[in-house]
Amino acid sequence: MGWAVLTGLLLTGMTAATPPSAIPVRGGNALTLPAHRHIVRVSRSEGSVLLSAVQQGGLDGHGLRMFRSDNGGGTWKLEGVIHDGSTYDRADLIAVGQDVALVYAVETPDSTGISGSTSRDVYFQWWRYSASKGRWSPQSPVRVFDSTSSSTAYYRAELARDSKGRLWVQAFFREKDASNTLSIAVSSDGGSTFREQSALARDIPKRGGGRLVSLGSRMMVLWSSHDGHDSTRYRIRDDSASLSTWSSTRTAFSDGIYHGAALSAVADGKGGLHLVYKDNSERLIYRHFNGSAFGSAVRVLDDGDWATQPALTRVGSAVYLFYNQPRSDGSGYRLWVRALSSSGKPGAGKELASVSGFAGYPAAPEVLPSGVPLVCFFGIEPSSGSSIRLSFFSTSASSLKSQAVAAKEASQFQEDDRRVAATGGSGGPSSFDPPQDVGTVGSALTGPSQQAMAAGCGGASAMLAVGVTFLLMEWGRRQRTRVLRF
Repeated sequence: MGWAVLTGLLLTGMTAATPPSAIPVRGGNALTLPAHRHIVRVSRSEGSVLLSAVQQGGLDGHGLRMFRSDNGGGTWKLEGVIHDGSTYDRADLIAVGQDVALVYAVETPDSTGISGSTSRDVYFQWWRYSASKGRWSPQSPVRVFDSTSSSTAYYRAELARDSKGRLWVQAFFREKDASNTLSIAVSSDGGSTFREQSALARDIPKRGGGRLVSLGSRMMVLWSSHDGHDSTRYRIRDDSASLSTWSSTRTAFSDGIYHGAALSAVADGKGGLHLVYKDNSERLIYRHFNGSAFGSAVRVLDDGDWATQPALTRVGSAVYLFYNQPRSDGSGYRLWVRALSSSGKPGAGKELASVSGFAGYPAAPEVLPSGVPLVCFFGIEPSSGSSIRLSFFSTSASSLKSQAVAAKEASQFQEDDRRVAATGGSGGPSSFDPPQDVGTVGSALTGPSQQAMAAGCGGASAMLAVGVTFLLMEWGRRQRTRVLRF
């Protein structure tokens, strides 16, 4: 599918020659894993750039590729290929100055599971910035972990950089007996080579998930699993200690994290950690790590479901949460951004859109400077049969409304029965207009040939077309998302 096809789906009304504000993908859950950092912001004298690693899932023969936006997410263009040879690999990114470092490894749907393969390795890669060219170019990938048996596999790799400049890579390893090991490796030479360290956990009964994160002068690994009954645990190390020195395994909290990876975490800038995760009852929970222990649970969202996921962004000491929430009629999702108080309680918020169909996982930059828009991707899979894509949303923190006002407007929204579908866009400081319906916008901005192409982009993975009854649409969505769940 060409870039021109997507322009008919945009709220901005761009011409066919303009890069899109959405990125085409095979499925609405393209931003799996939720725990990964799929998008980073890089500052330059010429202006900041957003870079995002997107798995297109084999769409038009493409896999994992890097996209960039020079205008705060308004439009996106291809920067280069990370790994087109796999439709399952996902990347985790960090910005290091004006360069970007990443790791990638396999991630599969829950229904598929992690099977063994000698190709299921973990790779590290630099994307170096050239000021003279004004772009990022990939260096040759470096293999960090090597699966040497058809019965083993590395998966869910993550990357962090400590205060000494060392690069740490964490991944889970499927053993031959199908148990799982939490593996860790470190590079002291800028990613040229990696040395595997002693495993941090063994005998994890089912697929593991978690987060590797630098807390400033310390490194933390937090993990849980698909077990559904497993507690959440962590280990921590001081950057000044010898490389092999980690704390003993500690219990973070007794409840597990949904599939181990339904979480978003960001260092608080003071040696602690903000964490929002989905528990095994599919509720969104906030906890704060103060440097010594995790605090009590604060419920952020009760009425979630398997697809509801969080994405945190910190701006100074303020924390903002993006999330997708099921619509009360069961036909789609509402997309939100909300401020969290110092205790983690949900505060002022803004509904970004209401989606008829499937709205997958969000992805947002980990940290943003003050005064810039809050930005986030969501995977959008409309019920109208339009193209599946990652849609980008941008809004100012000042546009977030008080919780009481937001709740009142949300109630009015439901009473008016405005069943709209989102295509992505931006909200100014005072905007709170409901987004238009994707079918209406597509008809207004697209010629007949483009409409036909857009309607066929989803292929077998698109949601049921317009004209199908609500009952069949909902049944199809539920059946299909069971296959997609990570």
